[in-house]
Amino acid sequence: MIGFGLTGTIHVPCLLPLPPFHPSYSTEEIINLLPDDETKQSLDTKLLHPEDLIKLCLEGEKSAELSLRAFDVFAWTSSSFRKTHANLLEDCWRNAADQDDWSKLYQASVSEGWGDEETLQNLKDTVLFQASNRCYGPEAETFGEGFDEVLSLRQEITEPPIMKDSVSSVEAVLMQHTDYSEAGKLMLTSIMLGSLQDDNIEQEGPVPME
Repeated sequence: MIGFGLTGTIHVPCLLPLPPFHPSYSTEEIINLLPDDETKQSLDTKLLHPEDLIKLCLEGEKSAELSLRAFDVFAWTSSSFRKTHANLLEDCWRNAADQDDWSKLYQASVSEGWGDEETLQNLKDTVLFQASNRCYGPEAETFGEGFDEVLSLRQEITEPPIMKDSVSSVEAVLMQHTDYSEAGKLMLTSIMLGSLQDDNIEQEGPVPME
């Protein structure tokens, strides 16, 4: 199974290309993904603030596509918006983690004895993997500063244990998930692989991690 740590390497098999990340989002497209109900019918798309649009992506029935669209909206707002709405960004990661059955994935990894290739194949379709690629991958695009200025991907172990307004990392958000005690390693592997995804990688080999 693919391994990782604060030091050492992570061995990444030949990575398959992800669908291209479009540097824009369409309010109409997001609205069309919403379930047909009274809320959808009453929306005035011309008056929707990005915050409201993101919340619409997170509410209601589970939807992997809407969950990822929330990150698109965040990417194409501004640095100040991301910083001001850090708590909402954390909610996006909680929502992303909820899109997949991590307990089931963990049980499958144990019973089937996933190796590196199987781990990649089974994690690349998770919302956490895809969200990590969109926000932290080599080809991630944003207006202004990147997502790591608001939430780092991994928890900094050098940070003193003091009270903070934000959990400060995606890893810290995932640690609050109900399946983390069982499937935490898979969840972290998913976001790390997503952040390393590069369509130009053609050969298998170790990728150093700090």
